[in-house]
Amino acid sequence: MAEKITIGDYTVTVLSDGYSNLPPSAYPGADFSRLPGLLEDNGTYRIRIGAHLVQGPAGTFLIDAGAGEFSMPFPAELAEANGLSNPPQHMASAGNLPAALAAAGVAPGDVTAVFVTHLHLDHVGWLMKDGAPYFPNATAYYGAEDWALLVDAVADDDPTRVLMRQAAEAGILRTYEPGDHELLPGLSVLHVPGHTPGHVVIALESGNQKLWFTGDLIELPTQLTDRHIHFMTDVDRDLATEARDRLFAQAKKEQIVIAAAHLTSPSFRKITDDDTWTDATADAVTA
Repeated sequence: MAEKITIGDYTVTVLSDGYSNLPPSAYPGADFSRLPGLLEDNGTYRIRIGAHLVQGPAGTFLIDAGAGEFSMPFPAELAEANGLSNPPQHMASAGNLPAALAAAGVAPGDVTAVFVTHLHLDHVGWLMKDGAPYFPNATAYYGAEDWALLVDAVADDDPTRVLMRQAAEAGILRTYEPGDHELLPGLSVLHVPGHTPGHVVIALESGNQKLWFTGDLIELPTQLTDRHIHFMTDVDRDLATEARDRLFAQAKKEQIVIAAAHLTSPSFRKITDDDTWTDATADAVTA
């Protein structure tokens, strides 16, 4: 069942494209022996790959676009390095976003914009399919600072490079303007580099309620109180930590709902006065 939450006049739905099984080494600084219940029996931390569907007065749009039709076997060397005797078959598997959209009653042509938090493959995978835009009426927005590192600087056959160059040729891409600003009525972009150079948070506000789509700025629930936990692909750990500190403080003060790209159970969270997570979906609608 898809999780939903209402923010003023908007409905936000969690869309699942697949999953990734990540080893403990993906989270430098995390001591999983002190975090009971987070790891699966096979020793990995399972996260959702997907997107968020937003429907309201400004239209129908997505935050991120899943990984596309993608499957990656779990590397043997990674299993050995993490002491995993029975690793999962796949490190990542995706391709379910079309079915998730259909279950929400949305066709690809209904989507008019995709607001990408950053240019990692698991956030842009469905921008294109078979060389053509999967969302034929949508413009895709991204942080310009990501292009040099995540597209130009990688190998010619890198999936992200191939996909983003196809998207550029198709004319569907736009970059966010510099600085924090409004994208659509009630929807704003906040520049928060750290995980990647061009990483953004998308802020939704309606009816005196606020929700932040934080992308990969938050990768593990315990980052709420442990500043020493990072993620393996963070390009600037200090910047990412500073951004989390700043956003956590504001989210706590203003009771802003946080929707991180990969956190589940719950997928929508608030921060309590004693610095713990609480489920923000008490009044959510499920389907």
